[in-house]
Amino acid sequence: MNDSSARPVATRHVGPLGSTIHVLRADAGTVVELAAVDWNRHFRRVWLDPVRGLITLMSPSNLHEDLTGILDDIVDIAASVLGRTSKSTRSTRLRRHEEPPGTGMEPDCAFYVGERAEGFLAAHAEGQDAADAFLLHTAPDLAVEVEITSVDEGKIERFAELGVRELWRLRGRKGSEELLADFLALRPGDPPRPLAASGVLDGLTPADVCEAVKPVRLSRNRIERTEAVARIVRRRRQTTIRVREEDPPPYAASAPRRRDAPAAD
Repeated sequence: MNDSSARPVATRHVGPLGSTIHVLRADAGTVVELAAVDWNRHFRRVWLDPVRGLITLMSPSNLHEDLTGILDDIVDIAASVLGRTSKSTRSTRLRRHEEPPGTGMEPDCAFYVGERAEGFLAAHAEGQDAADAFLLHTAPDLAVEVEITSVDEGKIERFAELGVRELWRLRGRKGSEELLADFLALRPGDPPRPLAASGVLDGLTPADVCEAVKPVRLSRNRIERTEAVARIVRRRRQTTIRVREEDPPPYAASAPRRRDAPAAD
């Protein structure tokens, strides 16, 4: 390391779903040097941030991994039902192209949706080098974080800096079936903006996502999972269309009078 006397300061946390999170704080040079270590051999989620001097290593609980897989399915199926192209980035570590190799953060789930998904598939068709370059220069549209702890708050700003459009944060309690969700719109340099419904997935709400978790978890095969999510997506679309039809446009109540029309008595 650059300074043998400056050792990383480590703390250990246990998340609300039982995951173990190790946080190391060190100078930027130390973080870059530690990026050469293959942390994924021992930890499922890794975040190496030389800007903040932060290394976060997570060993997810079984519940955390179960929910992560379920959310991956929900987003993929919902996009398909909505007729949107989607592509999961899997465990790709996200970083800006000017940042050192090996650094970056691994969200629980992340997806290209729509235009960016089409761009990634086109790049992938050109070869792995083109796909890797696209991943490096193009942030996912949507990131999902399942287990929120006090050490994760910096991730929101980080996702925004990377260019992620939307973040879903799911909150749960160990030993409880209750699940809550927050949707946030992200823009670099701006505070996150709470969303009542997703802009990436055509009006899907946090309540819709939470409702989909149980039937997806209990489904026995892909067909059952698809139908469970499809029912919720179709219902949401019908509700959205009905609300739009029942809410007249602002000009409907009083159309402007033509210039050549006689004034009313």
